[in-house]
Amino acid sequence: VRGQKVIFRFAEMLYPDSPEYENLKGMLMIENLRAAIVTDQFLLRDGEQVLEPHFTFHGYRYIEISGLDEALPLADVKGIALSSVPVLAADYKTSNPEVNKLWENVTWSLRDNFISIPTDCPQRNERMGWSGDFSVFSRSAVYMADSASFIRRHMMAVRDTQTDAGRFPDIAPVGNGFGGVLWGSVGLTAAWESFLQYNDEDMLRAEYPAMVRYMDYLDTRVNAETGLIDEGPLGDWLGPEYSLNEPAFLWMAYHAYDLSIVSKAAEILGYMEDAKKFAEKYEAKKQEFCQIFIDPDTHRTVFSSEQAMMANRHAPMMAPTALSVPKKLAGGKYLMDTQTSYAVPLALGILDGAYKEDAARCLAEAVERENYDNDNVKRPAYSLMTGFIGTAWIAPALSMNDKVTHAYRLLQNGEYPSWIYPVRQGATTIWERLNSYTLENGFGGNNGMNSFNHYSFGAVAAWMCMHSLGIMREEAHPGLNEFTLCPETDPTGQMTSAEGFVETVNGKVVSSWKKTDTGYEYHFEIPANTTANLVLPGIRKTLGSGIYEIREGEPT
Repeated sequence: VRGQKVIFRFAEMLYPDSPEYENLKGMLMIENLRAAIVTDQFLLRDGEQVLEPHFTFHGYRYIEISGLDEALPLADVKGIALSSVPVLAADYKTSNPEVNKLWENVTWSLRDNFISIPTDCPQRNERMGWSGDFSVFSRSAVYMADSASFIRRHMMAVRDTQTDAGRFPDIAPVGNGFGGVLWGSVGLTAAWESFLQYNDEDMLRAEYPAMVRYMDYLDTRVNAETGLIDEGPLGDWLGPEYSLNEPAFLWMAYHAYDLSIVSKAAEILGYMEDAKKFAEKYEAKKQEFCQIFIDPDTHRTVFSSEQAMMANRHAPMMAPTALSVPKKLAGGKYLMDTQTSYAVPLALGILDGAYKEDAARCLAEAVERENYDNDNVKRPAYSLMTGFIGTAWIAPALSMNDKVTHAYRLLQNGEYPSWIYPVRQGATTIWERLNSYTLENGFGGNNGMNSFNHYSFGAVAAWMCMHSLGIMREEAHPGLNEFTLCPETDPTGQMTSAEGFVETVNGKVVSSWKKTDTGYEYHFEIPANTTANLVLPGIRKTLGSGIYEIREGEPT
């Protein structure tokens, strides 16, 4: 009927069948959309027509259509997936269907949140380029999609919103925010990941002056007496052990990591004096980090002070007040000893020698034991206790330090908290919280602060490509013209095969492995004008372009 109003409403979730939502079962749950109205209204004209908005987009899983005399057939309702990176440049399939679903969920969160800018979420009243989310996910992004132009454009937005003092924004292109160095470092981390993947030296050169200004700014945030950097306030956001990780620990780790990036960028661009200066600062920052946060006797991580420990345990929004006090060591500091506190410095290359060796052992212990979360609840062994920052680095840190068994057990654990837990709760994308929804407890009281499409916890996709498939970049050869091929099979035997590919600037690299009665079979495809340095048990050799079938125990 001409003039008839048809209303479309969108939501990510429906209210479950539970006493808490007695009269709402099956209706749209829109509390998590907050101030976003998320409603399209159409006035019908005569004749057949297609109702499709042109000046908005929605992140949704469910649609409610009202105003029609009778319901539309499902076949007449179609969703169009919008993305700035509509075509994937990687794939990953294994013998474990839950891991495959996890990968699929990451791909959807990538596509849904890469729309003009890298948003944190595509549905509620944010949809903004939160830099911390993009920073930790950028390594996965460059492997999974052709993101070179997308990142180049966003780095321009990051530079354009850099303050006069040199601070990178927590949100771009809006500016401002409240993340701190873990968010602002995107101006270096994302640019560096893009350079390594695509060998885009022009982008790196354009970004370099802003990198230097940011490092100068961070210098002004360091306390001359304590050596601590005050550039927060956020730490390991939404980590089950948030209250046990001192944010300043992560700020200093990223400060050191940023120094390493800018020193390498300076050398690549031919600014040799800068390269030497920043490399020296990097080495000094690493030593300072260990002096403050590593116990000299046990080599375990500690809080910088009792005041810092108590302040973080009572931090608003994240930490309750009922947690027991950590163990006090002989040197007077309190034990940190968390998964994040070992994974981050290990993966970022901040620890050397005995510190590195012992941190790897402590990380393995932290993964294989039961840990108490922010609510003082003991969680099972091989639980994922990391937040937005630590989750990006824990699996790489384990693999880089010969703890592959731990990495695979952590990946395939299905109990809360874990990557697979949301899959078992019906997730089709990556959630903001590992327990954004549970079959037992519904939304757990987080109805308002809850997104069902956040890619931060999906940063494990980089490990899938780089370690499980073994398609590993070499810093000396950006663009993967020459790379290392070192697939890591599952020592637990739970995953018996993995296969996939990564599109590079030279073509598709294919890698697969399969467990057999006598060992493993490998299949590799290396594109033209490309060299792969093969690393397998008992095998070290260089491969040119071609197709290779390798069986353990047979000549190659």
